[in-house]
Amino acid sequence: MDITKNVKKRLGGAAKERERKKNKLNEAAKTCHNITFFLKNQTHNAFDNNILTSFTENEHEMNKDVVVANEEPNQEFSISEHEMNKDGVVDNEGPYYQVNEHTNNFKLPKNSDINQKLQFIKDRTIQPTIHTFSNLNLDLQKLYKRIMPNGSEVSRNWLSLHVQNEKILAIYCPICIVFSVSQSPFTSGYTKFTHIHIAIKKHECSVAHNNAVQNYIRASTENSIEFSINRDLMQLKKTQTEENIHVIKQIFEIIKFLGKQGLPFRGSGNSESLYHLGRTSDINTNRGNFLELVQFTAKRDPILQKHLSSSIKNSERRKYKQENNLKYSRGRGSLVTFLSITTINKIIDSILNSIRDKIKQELSGQKFSIQVDSTQDVGVFDQAAICIRYIFNGNVTERLFALLKVEDSSGEGYYNMLKSLFQKHNMNFTNVIGEAFDGASNMRGQFSGLQSRIKEQNPKSIYIWCYSHVLNLCICDTCQNINAKNLFGFLNRLSTFFRESFKRMNVWIEQNNTNNNTRWWSREKALFWVFDGDEPLFSTVICALHFVSNSPKFEAKISSEASSLLEKLCCFKIILTSHIFICIFKIVGPTSRYLQTKGLDLLTAWNMIESVQSEISKIDFESVYNEAYIFSKKINKHFSDLHLPEDIIVEDQLPTSRVYRKKRLCDELCEDQVLTNPKEKFRVETYRVIIDQILSSPNQRFSNNSNLIADIQYLIPKNFNLVENMPDDALTHIADLINIKKEHLKMELQNFSIIYPNLITSVVEKTKYMYRHSTKNITNSGKSSDESSAENIISDDFCKSNLNEFSNTDKCKLSEFDKNHSKQSCLICVYKIKILYSLNMHVSAYSNLCTAYEYFLTLSVTEVNCEGTFSKLKIIKSSLRSTLCQENLEALIIMSVERQLLEDIDVSEVVNYLKNSSSLMNKMLS
Repeated sequence: MDITKNVKKRLGGAAKERERKKNKLNEAAKTCHNITFFLKNQTHNAFDNNILTSFTENEHEMNKDVVVANEEPNQEFSISEHEMNKDGVVDNEGPYYQVNEHTNNFKLPKNSDINQKLQFIKDRTIQPTIHTFSNLNLDLQKLYKRIMPNGSEVSRNWLSLHVQNEKILAIYCPICIVFSVSQSPFTSGYTKFTHIHIAIKKHECSVAHNNAVQNYIRASTENSIEFSINRDLMQLKKTQTEENIHVIKQIFEIIKFLGKQGLPFRGSGNSESLYHLGRTSDINTNRGNFLELVQFTAKRDPILQKHLSSSIKNSERRKYKQENNLKYSRGRGSLVTFLSITTINKIIDSILNSIRDKIKQELSGQKFSIQVDSTQDVGVFDQAAICIRYIFNGNVTERLFALLKVEDSSGEGYYNMLKSLFQKHNMNFTNVIGEAFDGASNMRGQFSGLQSRIKEQNPKSIYIWCYSHVLNLCICDTCQNINAKNLFGFLNRLSTFFRESFKRMNVWIEQNNTNNNTRWWSREKALFWVFDGDEPLFSTVICALHFVSNSPKFEAKISSEASSLLEKLCCFKIILTSHIFICIFKIVGPTSRYLQTKGLDLLTAWNMIESVQSEISKIDFESVYNEAYIFSKKINKHFSDLHLPEDIIVEDQLPTSRVYRKKRLCDELCEDQVLTNPKEKFRVETYRVIIDQILSSPNQRFSNNSNLIADIQYLIPKNFNLVENMPDDALTHIADLINIKKEHLKMELQNFSIIYPNLITSVVEKTKYMYRHSTKNITNSGKSSDESSAENIISDDFCKSNLNEFSNTDKCKLSEFDKNHSKQSCLICVYKIKILYSLNMHVSAYSNLCTAYEYFLTLSVTEVNCEGTFSKLKIIKSSLRSTLCQENLEALIIMSVERQLLEDIDVSEVVNYLKNSSSLMNKMLS
C-alpha cells in the first residue's frame, strides 16, 4: 500500500509565490469592469465582418461574458458564439488567395495615425482557403477555429498567413504588430511549424495579445479619446497642409511673373536672409525682386502674411542661437520657409520639367525638325539654342527645347551635345527629318559638320541653310563694290562722330527739331533717314556738321573731321549710290522681315526669294539717276532757307575724272577703250556690278533642295490644273523621303485637285447654284441627257471666281506679316485652314497626301526662334547677372520664351515635384 497518495504534496517557494499571485489577481478581477462596460451606448463599426467578427459587436445581441485571462492556460479570452460566422468557416471567396508583393509587407510604417493602423490590420488579415500547401499539411478548420469550453467555435480572425507559391512562409498577428507594446514570435513572423497549434493557443491566451485586442477595440470606436485626439490632429494637419500649398501657390505665381518678364530674383550682398526682413534698420537694403514681391503679396494675403511672420521669427531665433553658440547647427535643421534658394531652385526646376513634358506630349513621337544656333553671352560662354518644329493639332509649332553651354564647337562636339540631350529625353535622330543651321563650317560641313553627323543617323534628313542668313549674306556681297564701301563707311563715320561726344550729340539734337529720335543701328534705317522721305535728315546733318566745323567750342581735330564729313556728304556719287541701295532695300527689307516670322514654310520662303530677284531686275538706272538729281536740286533749294554759306553746295552731277592713258607699245596697233562719260562709267562699274551681284548670289546660295521645291509646286492650289499632266518623275523625291508609293500619292493628289474647287466654294454660292440648277431642271426638262449632265458640272469660271473665297474666321497667321499673302500659294491654308485637317481628311481618305503636306510644313527654313532666344538671353544674363548658373539660366530663358506653356502649368505639378524632392517636403505638403 502506497501511503504517499494520501499525503498532500508540499509546495516549494516558487509554487507558493505563483499561487499567491494567482489569488491576488483573481481578487482584483472581481472589482474590474467587464469589457462590455466600455462598449455600452457606443456604435462599433467593424471594418470587415468576415475577418474580425470575434472582436466586433453583434447588431442584435451584445456579448456579456468576456473574461480577461492571465498567464494560466485555463483562463481564456472568449467571445459569444453569436459573433461567429453562421457557416463556421472563413468567408474568403475563391479557391486560393495569393498575397502580392505589397501585402507581404507586415511592417507598420513609422508615424502612422490611427486610420492607417486600422487599415493596416484590415489589409494584412489574410486566411487562404486552399486545403493543401507544398511545405505543410495543416487542418485549416482547426487552425482558423478555436474551441471554447462550452464546445462552441470562434473564428481566429487575428490570424494571418503569409503564403507564396502555395507555400506558407510565416504566420503573423496584425493586431499585435500594431497595438502590442512587446515583441512576440507572431509580430515578427512565426516560422517554426512543428507545434503550431500549441503556439497559436499560447499566443491568443497571452496577456500581451489580449491587451492588444482591447486597444484595438478602443481604437475602432469613433467616441474613443484616441480617435477624437487623432481626428483633431488630422484636421489640424490638413489645415497646415492646405496653408503650405497656398504659400507654394503664391510663390509659384511670383516666380512665373519674374520668369516671364526676365527680371532678376536676388538682391545685393547678404540681404536675402529672412532675419533681415524684420529689422527696421535694413529697410533701405535691396532685398531683390523676389522677396519684395513676397512682402507685397503678403500684405494682401493673410495666409502668406502669417507664414512670412512665422518664418521671420524662426529665422531670427535660429540666428540668435548661432551667434550665441546655443544648440549650434551648421545646417538649417528642420526650419523650412519655402523662401530659401534651395526651394526656389526646386520650383524653377519643376517648371522647366513641366514645360518640357508638355512639349514632349505635343510631339508624341512624331517627325520633327531642329534649329540650332549659338552665341556668346556676357559671361564669355558659348550658348547654343535648340529649337524643334512639328505639327500639333494641324498647326505649325516651334518650341525652344533647351539652352546648352557649348564645350566643343566642332561638328562632332555639337553632335555629341545633341545626342546626350536626345538620350536624356527619349528622342531619336531617326525622327529628325530636317535641320536649319547657319553657314558655318562646323554646321554645314559636308564631311565633319553637324548636318553630316545627323545624316549618318538619318540619311533622309534635309539640311536647309537658314534663308534669313543667306539673304543677309547676299546683301553683304553687294557691298563689296568700292562705292558701296564708301557709302556705308561714311554712314558709320557719321554715326560715330555724333555718338562719341555728348557735346556733338547736343548739337545734333538742337539742329534736329523733329521728334524723331535717330538710332544708327542698321544700314537700311540710316539710308532712309538721311536720303529718303519727304523730310530727310540730310539738311539737318549738313547744318550740324557746319556748326561743329565752325564753332570755337570744339578742337581743331573735331572741326577738321566735321569739314571732311560735310564735303563727303555733298558728293553726288554718295547720293547716287545711296539711292541705288534705297531701291534695293525697299524690295529686300520686307522680305527679310517676313523671313523672320515663325511658322514659315519652305515654299513660301522660296517664292519670296524669287519675287525679290524679279523686282530687283526691274530697277532702271535712268530712273534712279533722275531721283538722285531731283534730290540734290531739292536740297540746294532748301539750303537757301537755312541761311547756310553759299560755298556749301550739293553736287547734282558726277564729276569728270582724269582719263588714265596707258602707254602703247611698239607692236600694239590699238589702244584700250576707256569710258570717258562719268555717268556711263558709274553705270557700268557700280550700278551693274551691284545689281548683277544681288541677282546671282541667291542662285548660288539657294540652289540646294531644288528637287524638293519642284515637287512642292504641284501641291499648291494655283498649280492644281497642272496635276493631270505631271511628268512621270514628279513627286518621286518627296515619295522617297516620306516612304510612301509615288503612285498612291499621285492618285490622291489628282482626286483632291478635282474636288478642291467644290470644297472651297462658299455656302451662299452653293445654295445659289442649287436653286438655279433646280429651276433649270423644271424649265428645261425637255433637254437631252448630255445637256443636263453638262449643266451639273460647275463651270471653270465659277470655280475660278470662288477659288479665293475663304471664311472670314479662317485666317493664315502668315497673312498678318504679308499684305500680299496669296492663299492659292500657301501650304498652311490648304492643310490647316481650308481642307485636309479641318475636314478630317488626314485620317483615311487622303492619308498619303496629308503626310506630304505635314512633311513640308515640318521642315524649318529659318532660325528665327533661336535668334529670338538670344534677344532674351541678353536681357536675362546681363552684366549684373553674369554668374547665373547654367541650369537656372536655361529654365528662365524657356520660361520667358514659352509663355503660353508657362501659363498652362498647374500648381499641383509643382507640389508633386516638391513632395518627391525630400521626405520633409512630403510630410509638409501631404
